[in-house]
Amino acid sequence: MSSVVLISASPTVYHSQKGPLNLRRFRLRFSCEKTKSNINSYNNTICNPFLKFSQDNRLSRGDEKAHNAQKMFDEMSDRNEPLCSSLILSHVNSGNFSQAFSPFEMMIREGIRPNGLASGGLLKASSYLNDFSLGRQLHGWYIRAGFGLDVEIRMSLLAMYSNFGMLDEARRVFDETPICALNNASFWILMINSYVLHRCWSEVIRMFGEMLSVGLVGPREFVTVVNACGSSGEEKGGRVIHGMIIKDRLTDVTHVMNSLVTFYARCGNLEDANKLFKTISRKDTVSWNSIIAANEQNGDEGSALEHFREMLRVGPELRPSRVTFLSVLSAVCGVSDLKLGREVHAQILHIGLEADTSIANSLITMYAKYGEMDKSRAIFENLVVKDLITWNSMLAGFEQNGQQESCFEFIRRMLSVGNRPDTHSLTIAISAVSLSPCRLSFLRTGKEIHGYVLKRANLTSVPIHNAMITMYGKYNQVEHAEKIFVRMGNRDSCSWNAMMDCYLTNSHVGETQMIFLDIFKERMSLDHLSFSIILTSCSRLASLHLGKQIHSVTFKLFNDQRYPYKDALLSINNALISMYSKCGSINDAAKVFSSMERRDVFSWTAMITGYAFHGMASESLEMFDRMKANGLQPNHITFLGVLTACAHRGLVEEGTNYFHSMMKDYGLNPSIEHYACMVDQLARSCQFDRAKSMVEIGITSIGPKDHNSPNLWKVLLGACHVHKQLELGVEAATKILELDPEDEATYILLSNLYVSSGLWEKAISVRKAMRDKGLGKEPGYSWIEIGNRRHIFVAGDDSHPLRKEIYEKLDELDFRLRKICYTPTNESTLNP
Repeated sequence: MSSVVLISASPTVYHSQKGPLNLRRFRLRFSCEKTKSNINSYNNTICNPFLKFSQDNRLSRGDEKAHNAQKMFDEMSDRNEPLCSSLILSHVNSGNFSQAFSPFEMMIREGIRPNGLASGGLLKASSYLNDFSLGRQLHGWYIRAGFGLDVEIRMSLLAMYSNFGMLDEARRVFDETPICALNNASFWILMINSYVLHRCWSEVIRMFGEMLSVGLVGPREFVTVVNACGSSGEEKGGRVIHGMIIKDRLTDVTHVMNSLVTFYARCGNLEDANKLFKTISRKDTVSWNSIIAANEQNGDEGSALEHFREMLRVGPELRPSRVTFLSVLSAVCGVSDLKLGREVHAQILHIGLEADTSIANSLITMYAKYGEMDKSRAIFENLVVKDLITWNSMLAGFEQNGQQESCFEFIRRMLSVGNRPDTHSLTIAISAVSLSPCRLSFLRTGKEIHGYVLKRANLTSVPIHNAMITMYGKYNQVEHAEKIFVRMGNRDSCSWNAMMDCYLTNSHVGETQMIFLDIFKERMSLDHLSFSIILTSCSRLASLHLGKQIHSVTFKLFNDQRYPYKDALLSINNALISMYSKCGSINDAAKVFSSMERRDVFSWTAMITGYAFHGMASESLEMFDRMKANGLQPNHITFLGVLTACAHRGLVEEGTNYFHSMMKDYGLNPSIEHYACMVDQLARSCQFDRAKSMVEIGITSIGPKDHNSPNLWKVLLGACHVHKQLELGVEAATKILELDPEDEATYILLSNLYVSSGLWEKAISVRKAMRDKGLGKEPGYSWIEIGNRRHIFVAGDDSHPLRKEIYEKLDELDFRLRKICYTPTNESTLNP
């Protein structure tokens, strides 16, 4: 195969849109490798109106025919125009695009003029070779050779320019076409399809108007323009076209009505789509596919599945197709009905579509949604042809179901079989690493993926960087996250959110707020997640003043009727409830809750928890009853708030009942926090035997080796200190120090317990053990926010500029307290 073909021609100049082209040196440079590189996504053969060239044409049988034709051609002495043109077409149809120019070069040398079909084939070859200059030079040669008025050549030129995205040149070819040729509707359709291909919807509609004026519009043209209106969301224009269809009495043409159903669905008008479907007199498979997809894509999965059942009841003449099942499987995922999904799977097996890759991908996604990864894996292993979506579907399933090891196994397997992961694949894998921040082995895998991304420069995309920022944030490696963030060339709202969440997760609350303020000042993109993160940071610092400012901003932004994402308001309101309750303003939290038009389980949980932490147990439990009355299922956090409320009110038996109801009635397994609440309320009521039993049950449930297991003993130890339960407190402290010998809080509590019991020598020995281990209690601090300034106070610190006035006020408060007979406790002081 030659890499360069030289076509000799006499020196002639033709004028194109970009100036003259000299044909004295007409060089056509191309390479076989070009056919697969730098081709834009709109060059896909399935959508190009001219380059509908099946991959099957490149199989060995086509190559063999082209080879035989070339061999016969080389052996013949008398080479004429039909023979040369046939050889050109043979090479083009076999996918040997560069070889098609060899006979063309010979024809030019010998003065033989190729016919219109061969000339069109050469333009097709230039498009496949992705060589625009080659196509322009062919255009010049055709003008010189007298092909300028040939309709077939002009259609090929139009398609070529469209394929390269040169729509102005394509339209110029169309406009310069003789009037007699414009009576051919195919020429108009080709120009309209070119606009459709490049999503120039307004031009499609304008072109349709021109075609309508010359009287060449038929059912096919109506379908094209209706599809264009649907894709562009031009509902008003589509309704006008619908009126024309009624006027031209085309309502009995099934494929025209199918396109109208799809049009209304794309415009979000599901009601009209359903009405129109009922008027179709002769419904075919495409009709049913259109209405099923219309309902599924507009969120009415139940109606989509009901239409599918009706389709099956019609009879065997309406056989569901691949497109049918793709919509149906997506609808099944939306209604959360595994049994129905299995029935659909059985239908697919019965029809014989299980080997279709797209169907298999949807089945993998469906079973993964329901946690049936064994089923997904079985479908994957039995599938002969796997594409990148197949692999990504498996990776996403493993990540969603917390099976990180399997996710990493599949990434390595992809690489071993020569399938390169794309951006989506690696984003999923990095997200899987973030699921278990306590597993350092997973972090090593995440760093390996990071190294792979750095080696593959084409994979340095924003989603991957965002996922890596989140990953390093989960593993407390803020510096790595900062480096990635700083070096990002492009950032989206997810990038900023990931960095803010990284700071917040690692208790860098100040940095979180600084980033948010910088984003806000620069008027960069902020979404509801950005506001949720900043409101959470206000909760952490009890920064009520800043929280109220954020509330006013969110009210202006998310209550604006022009704001498209109304669902964002729900999560914002939930964050506001939590912020106000944690900042001590439970009344403001209640006002936000009362003003909400929509509430979910998180809204109710935030109020239940807020009331509980403010000691308002009655309001908390009443809110829980209202939540159940509204048909919402409580979650783990809901019950945590309920148990906390019971603990604060001393409702031991009620709390015990809620604890057992959580498992029995709702199928929720208690976490370490739930056991801690039960231990706390039992200890508050001095039921220490039951509290100790609850500790042992909790540790057995979560596992004694769990890093959270000492926390239950800590709760019991704190209660023992308050109620002076020396023996049980020493036992609890011993258990804690066996699991965590470096826990300074346990030493301090044990020491104070000895002091309160008058055992000074043991208290001193505990403090000495702390010093020997190099342990010490960090100085506590408190703060108060006045205006826009936070005032922080640390024990023994006299750096505050108003320290004199502060100490004078403290002395005044001390005097007033003593005056009403209050004396401070000094039981924990080491001076006997």
